[in-house]
Amino acid sequence: MCGRFTLTVDSLEFIEAVQRLNVQLFGGCDFQPRFNIAPTQLHPVILADGEAFAAQPARWGLVNSWAKDAKRAARQINARSESVAESRAYARPFQRQRCLVPADGWYEWSGPRDQRQPHWIHRADREPFLFAGIYDIWHPEPDRPAMTFTILTKEATEALASIHSRMPVVLPPDRQEAWLDPGNLEKESVLTLLDLPPDDAFVGDAVSTRVNSVKNDDPTLLDQESQQALGL
Repeated sequence: MCGRFTLTVDSLEFIEAVQRLNVQLFGGCDFQPRFNIAPTQLHPVILADGEAFAAQPARWGLVNSWAKDAKRAARQINARSESVAESRAYARPFQRQRCLVPADGWYEWSGPRDQRQPHWIHRADREPFLFAGIYDIWHPEPDRPAMTFTILTKEATEALASIHSRMPVVLPPDRQEAWLDPGNLEKESVLTLLDLPPDDAFVGDAVSTRVNSVKNDDPTLLDQESQQALGL
């Protein structure tokens, strides 16, 4: 499960980080560092755009093109990689509407229900990375398309399993272009891209419980010294 995530770099750093994909378009993305990205909020995703790749704003929480309303968006923020190709909600976009979701960390909670401790999970080197995602385009009105997306998950690595049993699928550079390729329609070939060895590059830090409120979105959420000073 990934219910919140972060992308704390500015737009220039982000563009530099994804240039290996030759992302040529960034129109429509009003990009600012984010420390508490929540379901149903807008976030840039990377997808195929002809022979190039584009970064476009999309809303987190997939709404199927055939849906009558957006009620299921908050429940479709994650898709299990093990069953995504067979799911009624995800099978069609999985076939040819795959995307990458830029991030540099995500949050998980551990402990008793009344004392939940948030953890920020990130690369030890704090470099940004790309989640595997899929998207769909819903039309709340005939002339008003809305792009939405979900993040694929898998079993957590042994190092992270004590925090949560699931984690997002982070695609390495050598699999990103193949994932985005809409001409890659062979299901087993695409699923193979998600079959990754355990990645020990990720660590989890206990952070402020202010993360619990989506209203809080600032650097102090990740500041453990600030957390201690506030008694959190």
